[in-house]
Amino acid sequence: MLRSYEISMETNELSRASATAATSSMKPEAPLRIAFIIHNQAETGPYWKVVEQCAAYVRLGHTADVYCTSKTARLQGKERVIDGVRVIEAPDALWGKLRQGVDLWNALWRCWRLGRERYDVVHAVDCRPNVIFPSLYVQRTQRIPLVLAWWDLFGSDSKRFGEVYALTAGKIEGLFEEGFRSYADGAITITSYLAKRLERLGFPPENIIVQHLGCDTSAEPIRYEEARTRLLERHGIPRDRTVFCFAGTIYETDFALLTQALDILQARGVPYTLLWIGKHTLSVDVCERYHIKHLGIVPTMREVYEYFAAADACLLPMEVNLANTARWHSKVTDYLNAGAPVALTPVSDFPAYFLKHSIGWLAASGTPQDYALTLLQAIADKPYRAEKSRAARAFVRQELDVMAIAERAIAFYRLCAVKLL
Repeated sequence: MLRSYEISMETNELSRASATAATSSMKPEAPLRIAFIIHNQAETGPYWKVVEQCAAYVRLGHTADVYCTSKTARLQGKERVIDGVRVIEAPDALWGKLRQGVDLWNALWRCWRLGRERYDVVHAVDCRPNVIFPSLYVQRTQRIPLVLAWWDLFGSDSKRFGEVYALTAGKIEGLFEEGFRSYADGAITITSYLAKRLERLGFPPENIIVQHLGCDTSAEPIRYEEARTRLLERHGIPRDRTVFCFAGTIYETDFALLTQALDILQARGVPYTLLWIGKHTLSVDVCERYHIKHLGIVPTMREVYEYFAAADACLLPMEVNLANTARWHSKVTDYLNAGAPVALTPVSDFPAYFLKHSIGWLAASGTPQDYALTLLQAIADKPYRAEKSRAARAFVRQELDVMAIAERAIAFYRLCAVKLL
């Protein structure tokens, strides 16, 4: 992982340098109109993170429209405004899990809707048909820069959904995932691995920056001691019990890593409770066996942060594989923003930060044995929990504040626009 660490630090320095150069070399500019395009359904996946980033653009004086897919609309789109961001939901003729960016009616509707507006830049995430075709359309008809983000790896060599998918639909996914990258004027990758992969595809390195998903760091921190006391009383958890927390859904291989590590803790007689927030399906037997208290959907992010802040450690077990190396899981950003130290595995750009900052515990490898040792270290470090909480909050304010990320992105947009002149 040393090489990954070196790449990450180097790429982030390039990101800051590019943004600074763009800002310092230009006179004050007029506000930008930004089209931000994702394939996801409204309120799913990275949707809220995208709205949060676009809300930061609005606070900086720009205009931002988010194009996504409606959960239900088949023929006509929908619009609403959230925190000053206009959210435009495209209709989709498919249903359920098939609403994943492949419906051509969705793509055509987006092209029509984009054609009714005038933008200064289009920021698109990944290359599924209902993202890349509308993005190329507005790039060429309006002669504006296309900044193409790479946030995940779904193609044939990621094998996230198994061998059968990798050899069938994964090959088509891979063609879209990589085949259109050269048409972009600039690229924002979510990890240093994807930046290097993009370079290997022939994309100019000077036109690439690495940006992780940020968060709003302006809220007052929740004190660990107070949050923990409230949590234990509310759920009847013994005071001597270690409390872990996990949020959201999890892939099968990552869940297997987690449960095998918990088996090791149980064999050693370690008393713990794992709070699980979100809609992931867990059987009663699994919850009983692994001491999981499944809380389901929690109404507000403030309440979610209350649980994070009360935990002795938040968990992010990820198998060490290509797909996870390419990702930056947004939940780690929220864990740290709540002041919760994180126990995780050496994937993504995590080693670059967790080896430098005292913000959690990084497993030596992706094996269940090493992850169990990491959880045991987190338990041993409970006396230092408040110290790690302060370090986590300071790290997020420095590296992952959404306003700072928005400023760097705006500067990068302007840099891409200058290169088109």
